Amino acid sequence: MLNVGLIKEIKPYEGRVMLTPEGVGVLVRNGLTVFVEQGVGEKAGFPDLQYERAGGKLLPTMEKVFEKAQLIIQVQPPHPVQFELLTEKHILLSFMNLTHQTDRILSLLNTKSTFIAAELLQDEQGRYPVLSGVSEVAGKMSIFLAAMLLTPPEGGKGILLTGTEVSKPATLTILGAGTVGRSASKTATDMGVNVNLLTLKPEKLDQLKKELAPANVQPFSEELLEKLLPQTDVFIVAVHSLKKEFDVKITRKQVQLMEKGSVLIDVSVALSSVVETSHATNHDQPSFVVDGVVHYCVPNIAALVPQTASRVLTKKLIPYVKLLALKGLKEALLEEPGLLPAVGIYKGKITNRLVADYHGQDFYNIFELLEMNL
Repeated sequence: MLNVGLIKEIKPYEGRVMLTPEGVGVLVRNGLTVFVEQGVGEKAGFPDLQYERAGGKLLPTMEKVFEKAQLIIQVQPPHPVQFELLTEKHILLSFMNLTHQTDRILSLLNTKSTFIAAELLQDEQGRYPVLSGVSEVAGKMSIFLAAMLLTPPEGGKGILLTGTEVSKPATLTILGAGTVGRSASKTATDMGVNVNLLTLKPEKLDQLKKELAPANVQPFSEELLEKLLPQTDVFIVAVHSLKKEFDVKITRKQVQLMEKGSVLIDVSVALSSVVETSHATNHDQPSFVVDGVVHYCVPNIAALVPQTASRVLTKKLIPYVKLLALKGLKEALLEEPGLLPAVGIYKGKITNRLVADYHGQDFYNIFELLEMNL
């Protein structure tokens, strides 16, 4: 069995935790030891006392948790200050974004640790439950953000997203019909907003029309987008594929088709370079204006509701954490195939082919490495 360690987030504005006190309680009841850094859940409304009552063992610092635990759990990718703490004995599970920043990948390889990307964990149907969970939160939050961004203090045109008895609702155009796009669409239509949803997968058009009525669901084309943008009050860009199957670009000229005071929310900003006028922002200064259009480009929108997001993460993640901690990596992989694509790095070697190809590094079969006891 592996000791589990829950680490406080270092990144500013990140208050989510991968395991709530209830999640820690599940692990403890299964005979596992969970070390918890003091203050880990404060920003999400989970005080240390709740973790202690759940059976977690509180430790004062991150360094102490690394000493005691082998399976380290956190939300954000490893921070550079953690590189010296990571050793060959550690498995670190977090959102990894391993197809970004080659220098960070090389630093992770040098630690000789094992890294599991939460966003790549799969279920029996080949879906990504952890990624879908936070994407649902982000999609729903984007609608509430849109309502605020349309107000004049934020640079918006001053209309009410939902309309009133005597004024029509705003028009929302969503590019991308993954979990973010679908949850945003459903939330907006439930509020009476006029929604255009453009899917990049035409083969799913009929299914989406049934699922998301009364939204106007259509296959994406540049011609259609350029026709819709002049009448669009809020444009949500939610284009992301783990397989890199979409090559969509929104140009500055296309953004200029929108009325001044309109809003563009780029949910894809950290994962896909889609919008020419976008750049990543943070929760302190989340928006900026280009050509009169308000841009909101915060990568981790779900962090705005850390308590809700933490409960979602725990629900989706706990089966994998429990299995890993009880069985160890090798047995867990044999029992749960959905773990396999998520193991991106094993003891200094890249074990995900997509990641290896992206960075021009060698790919290794993890089962061969495990058989050799490397």
